[in-house]
Amino acid sequence: MKPFSEQDHYEALEIHRGATAEEIERAYRMALSTYAEDSLAGYSVFGEGDVAAMRERIELAYRTLSNDAARQAYDAELSNERAVAAALADAPELAESGARGGASPDPAGLDALDEFDEESGEFDGPRLRRVRLRQGIELDEIARVTKVNPTYLCFLEEERFGELPAAVYVRGFVMGYASCIGLDAHQVAGSYMKRYEEKRGSRKRSLFSRH
Repeated sequence: MKPFSEQDHYEALEIHRGATAEEIERAYRMALSTYAEDSLAGYSVFGEGDVAAMRERIELAYRTLSNDAARQAYDAELSNERAVAAALADAPELAESGARGGASPDPAGLDALDEFDEESGEFDGPRLRRVRLRQGIELDEIARVTKVNPTYLCFLEEERFGELPAAVYVRGFVMGYASCIGLDAHQVAGSYMKRYEEKRGSRKRSLFSRH
């Protein structure tokens, strides 16, 4: 069984992808009772901090799946993640290349990579491009695996947020891109999407301020 933190919303509530609103509500109530503050079942296995984290995870899953629009967006994201995972399974040579480093990239402009730390810091478009170049992976290779238009991949690197689609699709693009170059897809997507939302929000405010 997956660790709780790695489970998707359906797995967290122990329901199937086609669960009805009633089934979601019932699973949510049952999960809450299992991890209630006075539940011996929860505390006999997990510590207090773990139980609190599980309750938060359950609340998030319920809020997402009980809202039709949020659930549709989440399902689209899950489908994208699974499509990328399946594509990587069919093209393991690209995933291995990203993990161990591929052909030597053009060193021009890449001197700063000598001390590069993939496990920390924020992931913006230029940083993703630098990692890709260091791995010796072409955008066309990522496009082939992820089925994402290479133009959108280029927009990701150049942070042309106004020309990218809705956030749920961008998140899927970023996760696929990150997986192909050997990075933690969830970590990269969380960092990149924070920047995406901030920039898109600033752009909207700027547009409205002109009127």
